[in-house]
Amino acid sequence: MLTTNEGLLLIFTYGVVLTFIVWFLNRGDNQSTDGFLMANRNLGIWRGAFSIAVSWIWAPAIFICSLQAYKQGLPGIFWFTLPNILCFFIFAPLAVRLRKLLPNGYSLPDFMWHRFKNDKRVHISSLLVYFGYQLGAIIINAVAGGTLLNLLTGISFSYSVLIMISTALIYSLISGLKASVLTDVIQMLLIIIIGFIIVPWVIYEAGGVSSVYNGIGGVTGDYTSIFDSKVALSFGIATSIGLISGPFADQMFFQRTFAAREDSVSKIFIFGGLIFGIVPIILSLLGFVAASPEVNALLNISDPQMVGPLVVGHFLPKWALMLFSVMAFAGLSSTLDSALVATSSLGTIDVTKRYFLPNIDSKRSIQIARMYMIGISILGGGIALLKPQLLWVFLIYGALASAVLFPTIFAVFWSRLPAKGVFWAIILSTVLGTPLSIYANVTENSNLILISSVFSIAIGLIVCLVFGYLSKDKFEFNELKNNY
Repeated sequence: MLTTNEGLLLIFTYGVVLTFIVWFLNRGDNQSTDGFLMANRNLGIWRGAFSIAVSWIWAPAIFICSLQAYKQGLPGIFWFTLPNILCFFIFAPLAVRLRKLLPNGYSLPDFMWHRFKNDKRVHISSLLVYFGYQLGAIIINAVAGGTLLNLLTGISFSYSVLIMISTALIYSLISGLKASVLTDVIQMLLIIIIGFIIVPWVIYEAGGVSSVYNGIGGVTGDYTSIFDSKVALSFGIATSIGLISGPFADQMFFQRTFAAREDSVSKIFIFGGLIFGIVPIILSLLGFVAASPEVNALLNISDPQMVGPLVVGHFLPKWALMLFSVMAFAGLSSTLDSALVATSSLGTIDVTKRYFLPNIDSKRSIQIARMYMIGISILGGGIALLKPQLLWVFLIYGALASAVLFPTIFAVFWSRLPAKGVFWAIILSTVLGTPLSIYANVTENSNLILISSVFSIAIGLIVCLVFGYLSKDKFEFNELKNNY
């Protein structure tokens, strides 16, 4: 749809502009560990809300929303969008409490270390899940970005993946979370503005609101009710569990929790959820348009994952498709840079400082943080080059997240939960639930997908309750501030 040179010019310009803005606004800044990893713990409501909203605009929000609207109509997008928004509201009370309990914390594994009195089993088991989740974020967004670039410009998938990751890495290395938050605000504004230009224009060119209405049941026309039991069982319930669990395994959320001003935490996540919701709702309309019979007959949709840009490319001029590409790059790179910075925080504080260099100074901490960014970029990019299916990765890391849902909630709110309860809850959920989820998704067995999702969180809930009620000890949460 675009020439190779046009695609390269587009992504190069995008990367150079963001990098220049980050460098220009941070030049001469004497960086500290908290400045690089926590933006000096001074994140306000609107910067924080825009940052967490666009950080949650993973590849699923850009592509799977259109895919689900196209394939499964109204119930498909309902089950994708509602839990995506609800997860912000469910996470907010935990974030508020965590910020008060550990005002100088860095991550949930960092909280676990202090909450369970330096228990390495709990710390390492939780750390593996959090690293795994960030790795999943990098893989799925690199695959989506690489696929999009390849589809639009003909640039090879391998080179496209490298371009996507390198772009986010370069400006993230400059100032860490400060760079991520600054670019997040710019990227969120780009997404909203371009989305409100492109989508209504496509609807108009496709024949008006009737083109949306005619595709409301998906490409087969069978899915017009949000209460469709087939969609709920095959996609909705498993997706909801993964999405609601997601923030509890996502260092991007916890990093912004600890980086925020204490009086801004709840509003950041509430407004962030509302801002985020705009994106999947408006982009899903592209899927409905593509599913309408009169439009679908005009399209050659070989890859339903890319139905959004295919519809835009069919109805609008090339420059509009370039705008859509910028919007997609903004969403994908915002999550990539957030995942890189989140990984650097986990690696620097929870690995290097905790186990190897406890007295490390700020200069060395920032150097190590940058090394972790580079390392996770290489690992994530390498896996992305294998080109796993977006929906598979999405559901699999959702199952991984569910392993820490109840251990996290109980650890933050329940004083009776012992360390061995958290450890066994995470280990059993991960070892038993995640492989089952992988098998279920690879074989596309809808019944097994549902069972694996419920099974994983049920293990965590039951193990935590059993160990908690058997425990005779109670933890005094006030000790956290004193011992940090």
